[in-house]
Amino acid sequence: MSDQERLQALRHSASHILAQAVARLFPAAKLAIGPAIENGFYYDFDVEKPFTQEQLELIEKEMKKIIKERYRIERFELPREKALELMSGQPYKLELIRDLPEDAAISFYKQDDFTDLCAGPHVDHTGRVKAYKLLSATGAYWRGDSGNKMLCRVYGTAYETREELEEHLRRLEEAKKRDHRRIGRELDLFDLYEEGPGFPVFLPKGMVLRGLLERFWEEKHRQAGYEEIKTPIILSEELWHRSGIGTTTKTTCTSPA
Repeated sequence: MSDQERLQALRHSASHILAQAVARLFPAAKLAIGPAIENGFYYDFDVEKPFTQEQLELIEKEMKKIIKERYRIERFELPREKALELMSGQPYKLELIRDLPEDAAISFYKQDDFTDLCAGPHVDHTGRVKAYKLLSATGAYWRGDSGNKMLCRVYGTAYETREELEEHLRRLEEAKKRDHRRIGRELDLFDLYEEGPGFPVFLPKGMVLRGLLERFWEEKHRQAGYEEIKTPIILSEELWHRSGIGTTTKTTCTSPA
């Protein structure tokens, strides 16, 4: 197993420790999925209200207890009917099992009194997870579909050493200082609102700066021999395939913003 694979297994195990801690503290919570991701891990929970920062701190403390116990993490498989029986009361797990191919191996991982549907891999016991941190709780639709229920997604990260974790957290703090959303608000350039996530509302100072950038952009395009046209905000992609705009001619398109 490569270093990256070992780190992924460590983070995957951290997500199970997180789920076990939540199950202990919030017995009514329904468990969804909890994979390792590029810079850490997450787990999705169906709970009445999203977890607060104070609750995340309580969950972290419960995770520490689970890690201290060094529970063995053991894999086993079950036939479909037995798997469904084991996961009764967990609707998201039942849906995942039912969606598996008929010939799929249905595997689980168990640590103490906690068992989760999972393909793995994992570390051999919970004590391997020593350097971890819960980062945030946010909303996420089940299976990424806006037609499904909004779940509470808890993000965290884990490393093999405390030094690596501290360095990662330091980089996150540095990134926050350079966050364009925060800087834009502080400089009165633009703001973002729930009614249009990702679409900035430019304030007077921001419009001055935007105007300067647009004039610079226009001048550079004119110098390069481009001609400008303006299109509606939304058009079928097929128009660009038919027209060849941007590929066969030196034409740049703008639309109202």
